[in-house]
Amino acid sequence: MGAIAVTQEHLARWLSRPTADDHKYSRGVVEFHTGSKAYPGAALLGVLGALHTGVGMVRYLGPPSVSSLVIQAHPEVVVTHGRVDAIVVGSGMATPLGPHATHRVREALSRGVPTVIDAGALDFAGPLPALSVLTPHARELARLHRRLYESELTDEQDAAERIARDLGVTVLLKGSVTTVVNHHGTRWILPEATAWLATAGTGDVLVGILGALLAGSRSQLERSPENFGESVASGAFLHAQAAGFASATQSDGPITASDVARNVSLVVGRVLGSTQLRAGRAEHHRHDRTQ
Repeated sequence: MGAIAVTQEHLARWLSRPTADDHKYSRGVVEFHTGSKAYPGAALLGVLGALHTGVGMVRYLGPPSVSSLVIQAHPEVVVTHGRVDAIVVGSGMATPLGPHATHRVREALSRGVPTVIDAGALDFAGPLPALSVLTPHARELARLHRRLYESELTDEQDAAERIARDLGVTVLLKGSVTTVVNHHGTRWILPEATAWLATAGTGDVLVGILGALLAGSRSQLERSPENFGESVASGAFLHAQAAGFASATQSDGPITASDVARNVSLVVGRVLGSTQLRAGRAEHHRHDRTQ
């Protein structure tokens, strides 16, 4: 089976405009177990990406020093335990994982909700939730392959597919052309993104977007878990589009990870707007045909 080319139509299926009946919990709660004293920025950027995706609530559970920074930057974030619909874990955790970090990862993965596993958490050797996505770049994929199979990988795409199948998860392989593969071997391929994305922190924004999108879609995913891979690929598409918009405002010049995060809202609004416009046109045409 050939790879599925991801488009705006895929993303539109995973976005929705809040109604008068919605509230913060119905729009999804995403929880972050990210950041460390050495890398607090990973937590800040992931949270920023999630907030601009339109999730109902963001929780942050991490080191007190990082929690303080998160609250200072984003006072809407909650730093206590509670209801959660998706989890992001691992960004900003140094490898190899120490005892405390391992405990943080284990606790996060025990929640049993859709989970984004990034960076340091990729080294965790325990069981993974059924709806999990691993988000390695090429070097992380090679390290994971060595740990699992005690051999060097020879083909990145084949390695991603093997890991997805053997662990029963979805793998998002980051790169200039990002690909997503689920444990059934279905593969999604993203359009080539702006090369300005090759800068520190953009991967942290990506996992924040993914966590928010999965949180808002939890009930849909639990009804149709076979669509998990498409939801992940759609989140990656949203990230790439936001980067493109950010660079366009700089005359196709360089961008920062924060620039990407702050343009996510713009992409969401445009996609929802165009979807609403197409729906209105379809209804208009249907009405005309009945006259």
